[in-house]
Amino acid sequence: MSNGPASICIVSNDPGRLDHFIQILSEPSHRLVAGNFLQAMQELLVEENPDLVIFDYVSFDNFDFRQVEPLRQHKNYRITPFLFIASPHHHKLIAQIYKDPCNHILLEPLNKYVLVAQVTAAIHHSRLERRVALYKNIVEGEKKMISYMDELLELGRLQEFENSDEMLSYIQTHFIKRLEMALAVELGVLGIHKKDNHQLEIRLFSEDGKELLRVLSLTVVNSVINSLFRENFPRILENDDLNDPFIQELEAILGYKISGLLFIPLVVLHKPLGAFILINKLYRNDFSENDLAFSTIAAQKVVYQLEGLEMGREISEEKVVQRLPLDSVARHSYLLETVLSAVDFGLVIFDANQRIHYANKAGLHILRKSEQPRMLDGLFDERSYAHIHANLEKNTFPVVRQELQIPVENSLDFYIGYSIYAMEWDAGENYFIIVFSEISQTKRLQAEILRMDRMASLGMLSSGIAHEIRNPLAGIKTMAQNMEEEIDENSLVIENVRRIIKQVDRLDDLLRSFFRYAKPTRPELKRVALASIVREVRQLFGRNLRNQSVELVEQYAPGLYPLFVDANQIQQVLINMLLNSMQAMPDGGTVTVYATNASRDALPALDRRKRGPGLLANSYVEILFTDTGSGFAPEIKDKIFTPFFTQKASGTGLGLSIVYQIVKEHGGQIDVESTLGVGTKFRILLPAIEPQLRTVGAAAKILD
Repeated sequence: MSNGPASICIVSNDPGRLDHFIQILSEPSHRLVAGNFLQAMQELLVEENPDLVIFDYVSFDNFDFRQVEPLRQHKNYRITPFLFIASPHHHKLIAQIYKDPCNHILLEPLNKYVLVAQVTAAIHHSRLERRVALYKNIVEGEKKMISYMDELLELGRLQEFENSDEMLSYIQTHFIKRLEMALAVELGVLGIHKKDNHQLEIRLFSEDGKELLRVLSLTVVNSVINSLFRENFPRILENDDLNDPFIQELEAILGYKISGLLFIPLVVLHKPLGAFILINKLYRNDFSENDLAFSTIAAQKVVYQLEGLEMGREISEEKVVQRLPLDSVARHSYLLETVLSAVDFGLVIFDANQRIHYANKAGLHILRKSEQPRMLDGLFDERSYAHIHANLEKNTFPVVRQELQIPVENSLDFYIGYSIYAMEWDAGENYFIIVFSEISQTKRLQAEILRMDRMASLGMLSSGIAHEIRNPLAGIKTMAQNMEEEIDENSLVIENVRRIIKQVDRLDDLLRSFFRYAKPTRPELKRVALASIVREVRQLFGRNLRNQSVELVEQYAPGLYPLFVDANQIQQVLINMLLNSMQAMPDGGTVTVYATNASRDALPALDRRKRGPGLLANSYVEILFTDTGSGFAPEIKDKIFTPFFTQKASGTGLGLSIVYQIVKEHGGQIDVESTLGVGTKFRILLPAIEPQLRTVGAAAKILD
């Protein structure tokens, strides 16, 4: 927002009144232009684009607001505030102008303090509206870029290739260049993952993609890149992240400074294939969340096509096995069994009567089955089986890229993606193959991208607008306090002035909450026991819990790891959640905090910035925070962490948004389940530190 002088255009047909207004508003922070109506319409408002226009209607004879309306419709003046000074009997004018929120009215007799306060507020409003319009244009531009993704990247060409080698060659030479131009980055490359020697191979081509200029081989053994491949996490690397050995080596080879890097892994059928690496934004200092979302969606579309090519190749190779006779030794060979047991996706063969003939180990493990059931309906739950059976009834094969949500114990959202293929075997008898894999991480990634897209405009506005709102609020409050001191206690106006001060304080409190959400303090991570944090919260709420007949129950699993978190911030998380639970239980109830150690399978689905140290990815503590309150409807779940969403009459809607932000800044994860009339359960994963399993004495004993 501009810090220069505010431009004010004053229009009055009375020279005396014009001079009066100029005297009141003359100060270094104002640049005044003034004249009569004819001068304003022919010169002043044509040459200027002021922050505020003041029309002295009292000085006009038989003035009609319709004379100003064409100016109001001009693109330069649609959001510019107009301040009309009128007499109380000008009912017709007031009826014409009050509907436009950018119009302001002051009535004679005019109080100079009220005029100055109104002008100050209107100028700040004008500048704020212009900044909002600017940010809207920026956000809309980035949203349009995502909507035009197919056209920008020519995604349709990915379907033209018959094998993955041809497609990868196209991606290296042409596709990555289109992605580079779409996101306006200095360099975009495709790195191919070399598993055997733990390296990433990058090929640099000419601009037309016809000439190979250089081949780079960079090690990823001691780099965060290695864990990003393993966990399939896209990530923006910036600030301290740029000290990573992989980036340092890449910077040395390229010969220029890397100020930001966007890393998007390509994992095909659960195996790292490569990654999009985008280096340095051209027009700004860092990558945005929209850059992350755009490139992640592009990567998913590439992975989708590559998986289709790989699956097609596997099915083609199976035709050799299909032609073997029923009693062929090759069909039951050790090699085939070893291959099907080694893959990490599920494969099940069943006949037209849905009797299972084969299910590999990976499939049974994914579906949490200890042994192979006899029939297909024994492999899935009732709802999932009904979905698969409906696809079989259609008799249209292959059935590809279907999704199912599977109920699994201790997992809130467990999804698999499956495809079904038909084949003839054993003298014309029909058999079917269902191939499936877990896609829970992908679904959580998609949900996070949608959340980022919904909140993109909020994130961009927060740093530029929320801070600026406090400046005019401070000015308004100071002016109102000055007026309060000068106005007589018996005046009817003083109550209105005190209401202004009260509302300004209320807005300031709201902004403080918003700042805690939009710009959270970086966590000061320390080793701390969860029980000590809960104990502090219990002491703070002790009297309130007793008065409301709410029981706070703590349950900790044996050997619970200590947390590695900012104790004050996690205490804020528990306070906000406890307040919500107590409000949901006006007649009393029970709040339970249960904690246990979590496995690596429970790692967060997407850590956008990965701000915590790398060791946080090694172990987690899972906290279940449950209450017996009123709960909420299923359709509310997707909105529960959205800023300003609330079902309370007096709430700001920022409590759970701040909870979500704090947990994410710790590299953790939070999710929620609720049932109307039963209660709500939050599941939180927070980084922890595993204690040393062996002491020096124990080690000595083992050596003996």
